[in-house]
Amino acid sequence: MRADLDVPYIVDLIAGVTADQAASPPADQHLQTQPPNAHCSRSDDVPYEPSAEIKKAMLAAAYAEQMIERLAALQNEEVIRYTGISRAELGLRVWNAPLGEVAGRLGLKKHVLARICRLYEVPTPPKGYFRISFAHRPVRWTRIVGGA
Repeated sequence: MRADLDVPYIVDLIAGVTADQAASPPADQHLQTQPPNAHCSRSDDVPYEPSAEIKKAMLAAAYAEQMIERLAALQNEEVIRYTGISRAELGLRVWNAPLGEVAGRLGLKKHVLARICRLYEVPTPPKGYFRISFAHRPVRWTRIVGGA
């Protein structure tokens, strides 16, 4: 897939850098005679709207945020369908008790609950997490991003 090749182009596009500018830096960059904030002396120079590139980037970011929220909502619906509790609640239970105990309380088998957690991106503690005392545990529960 070409996605990894398009990332620098997209970053340059958002920053407003053309292909020629990206290839070679300006030769007289170190010879600037004006101070960096000299062009901001008048309030008339300030535009009333962001540039087209900024608007495009803002729309793309908003669309990506909507897609992430939709994904989290769909995952939450599926977790509720199979376990009867939300993703966030399942995450809390999995990090507070061993997977076997949580599965027993939910009326599932351990491997089925592990598969649900893996499929719907519910973080689970590493192997041996509950054999270590609480004070010495290297990893602790972090909240699930998006869709409670």
